[in-house]
Amino acid sequence: MAPQLNTALEKSLTYWRDSARPLAADLVLREALLELVRHVGVEQVRALCYATGVRIATDHPLGKVDKLSELETAAQRFLAARDWGWMTVEEHQDAIDFVHGCSPLRAWFGEAGLSWSGALFEGFYAEWLHQLGAGERLELRQIETPTGVDDVLRFRLMHESRFKAGV
Repeated sequence: MAPQLNTALEKSLTYWRDSARPLAADLVLREALLELVRHVGVEQVRALCYATGVRIATDHPLGKVDKLSELETAAQRFLAARDWGWMTVEEHQDAIDFVHGCSPLRAWFGEAGLSWSGALFEGFYAEWLHQLGAGERLELRQIETPTGVDDVLRFRLMHESRFKAGV
């Protein structure tokens, strides 16, 4: 009986290793979070997505990064390896924008999830920036939700007082 078990295990391992699995979880993930929205509300699900993003970044730290260009390169590699789109960094006089294109959020959570699911990447980028030494007074916030065919999200890093001023 042991040889049959090993053969079955080998077949299962080969199946899981070689099969594209992302679509298998999309429906369950989408419906579970939409159900959560119905029960606990958008703000709580947004907080859950943010915490999930923080957890992902905690479990996958960037390592040594000294320049924004290095952050962008490291993020590009991480995102590409997971088919999560692309990211570029835009420097402004008093802020830095993180532009995340081809986001998978619409595919994962549907149109109805776009109002809260961006918090996943918001938490993700915020944690990476925290790991790299962004001060407590700097905040990262999502300022644009996915739009168009490229599903672009925009996150802005700037001093907390600038957000309070409505900038």
